[in-house]
Amino acid sequence: MMSATPIAGEPADRLGGDIVGETDPILAQIDRLIRLSRLREIEFIMSTDAGERVHEITAALQRLHPGEYLLGTGPSTVGIVPLHAHEVVLGRPPTVLEGPTEFVADYCAVDTLYFVPREVSRMHAKVVRQANHVSVRHVLIDLDSTCGTFVNGTPVDPHGNAVILRHGDVISLGPSQTSTYIFYQVAQNGAQKPDERGTSGAAWVRRSEM
Repeated sequence: MMSATPIAGEPADRLGGDIVGETDPILAQIDRLIRLSRLREIEFIMSTDAGERVHEITAALQRLHPGEYLLGTGPSTVGIVPLHAHEVVLGRPPTVLEGPTEFVADYCAVDTLYFVPREVSRMHAKVVRQANHVSVRHVLIDLDSTCGTFVNGTPVDPHGNAVILRHGDVISLGPSQTSTYIFYQVAQNGAQKPDERGTSGAAWVRRSEM
């Protein structure tokens, strides 16, 4: 996992005591562009009105058909993931530092800021849809990821119980809350489904019961 490097007070072309770009100037240019693009993205978000941002989110969500979704809320996960399939695997593509794999995630986070993995594993977690003639539920399973999967800040045991997802649950691929999703449900009438958790927090289910 990469460690974050403060930007404030950092020389433009110096990281970790070594002069970046001394041999190849394009290396320093890559680093500057990565940092500048992130700062400009934050600047753009903070320069817009909060009401305008909420209006844009609302307009998009009102177009969703009834069902369940993951709403990507992190810089590496932004987008809307429909949960109509029996299983949806979350992860990332392999990097050039890794060998090929026969398994590919259904939806990939772009977690390789400096071309190397940060927190998201190639096969990180999956959401399983369970339906019968009465109801539908979705459960989250960690696929033995390197940095872990979290629901509302609570780690998911890769060898223990799965988590029953409820409307509004926050899923984080890794502990930093950077690669995040919100579990979102749209009822048949187009309204949000109510949060049925009350004050009890996350619900768990034994894998033997799945």
